[in-house]
Amino acid sequence: MRNSIGPRSLKNQLRLWLLLPMLLVLGVSAALSYSRALLYATQAYDQSLLRTVLALADEVIIDANNEVKIEIPEVASHLLSYNEGDRIYIRISGPQGKLVFGEAHLPLPPKPPAGNQQTYYNSVYQGEAIRAVTFGLPESKAADARNILITMAETTGKRDAMVAEMVEEMLLPQVLMMILAAIVIELGIHFALKPMQDLRESLHQRSHRDLSPLNTDSSPLELQPLVQAMNALLSRVKAGLQQQQQFIADASHQLRTPIAGLQTQAELALRSQPPAALQEPLNYMLRSTTRLSHLIQRLLSMARTDAASSQFQPVSLTDIIYDECARWVGPAADKQLELEVLIETRQDKVLGDALMLSEMLNNLLENAIQYTPEQGLLEIRLWQTEQQLMLQVSDSGLGIPADQTALIFERFHRLDPNQGNGCGLGLAIVAEIAEHHNATITVTPGLPHPITHHIGSQFTVKFERYDILPENPRPASTDAQ
Repeated sequence: MRNSIGPRSLKNQLRLWLLLPMLLVLGVSAALSYSRALLYATQAYDQSLLRTVLALADEVIIDANNEVKIEIPEVASHLLSYNEGDRIYIRISGPQGKLVFGEAHLPLPPKPPAGNQQTYYNSVYQGEAIRAVTFGLPESKAADARNILITMAETTGKRDAMVAEMVEEMLLPQVLMMILAAIVIELGIHFALKPMQDLRESLHQRSHRDLSPLNTDSSPLELQPLVQAMNALLSRVKAGLQQQQQFIADASHQLRTPIAGLQTQAELALRSQPPAALQEPLNYMLRSTTRLSHLIQRLLSMARTDAASSQFQPVSLTDIIYDECARWVGPAADKQLELEVLIETRQDKVLGDALMLSEMLNNLLENAIQYTPEQGLLEIRLWQTEQQLMLQVSDSGLGIPADQTALIFERFHRLDPNQGNGCGLGLAIVAEIAEHHNATITVTPGLPHPITHHIGSQFTVKFERYDILPENPRPASTDAQ
């Protein structure tokens, strides 16, 4: 059964395991801070209430008739009734529970306090939370004397504000420290995982031809086993490709001699004026051996391209253009093709392999000459832009349909298998050589044929200019095979 859960992010897991405990610690710290702040605020305000209650107890008088009375000066009465931010309630009741002074319905504690003792409690009065203290004042010093209960209560607004302020004062530095720690952790995760990002970028930027070992010097100790395993895999893939390329090269070499012999024998047989019944088979044999010889030559070219070293040197494209034109001027003249060369730049050098670039231009010229009707036009143009050097081969051939331009660079793809002796490898070799040189190739409509009026094809290869490359430029890719 396949796991439906997608891959988990190592970075997110590190964040979770590092930041979650910090949040838990902050939560516990907040709870402890609140409990301590509530305790300190409660103790402070309870002491203030008790002092006021004891002051009221000093004002309680028992007259000759055992009547409990209290005389509170007017100033003291105003002070007791005024409390900024909170309301104060007082209740004084005699030994029989008779109200002496204050609020008759102010809640009393569940268990009245003993003489000269006090009881603190929380309650609700007139819809508001209150904190109250009740003090038991004995009516006399007798052992069985009953108590006068003095109760004072206040709403909890100032207490709550004090608790909030204390919690804020204690938690604010902790929150700031947590934020700073989170930033440090995020930076630490980023820099700790950067070698993995660098390894990914290094692999992402590599060409599929680049099978050189990965650099292990900059990899941390934990990544060394992974990098070494990847290097071992790259080494095995490289060895397999080398064997495959060597087999293609050996097979092509072995086939080239007997195919050339068959082609020669077919040509000789046709020259000896054989019977009419044999001419068609001999012509078919000559065409087949010619096409097969062309295929073998292309396979050899592809093997050389795949195995070519990437230790590039500065190469003059002008020299390559003139050398290849000298090779193809004869075949072009045989078809009465007009061949024009336009060199429009003095900065004609690129960083590359001269043999590979010659093979690329050779294939482009052969393709143009083969598929251009007689009395057509061929143009080779070299010019530069601010960043690139442009090599362009234009013809007035049959052209390439727009829906085929993405396919013509695939191996063994041919627009018309019945036309010409091509094998579908020439443009594939061109594309591979261009990629090997970090160049791009595009196909656009070419020149109009002066007789058939067909619009031919135009191949443009864009190279990086050598004269603006950094000093001591490195190869585009390392030795892949």
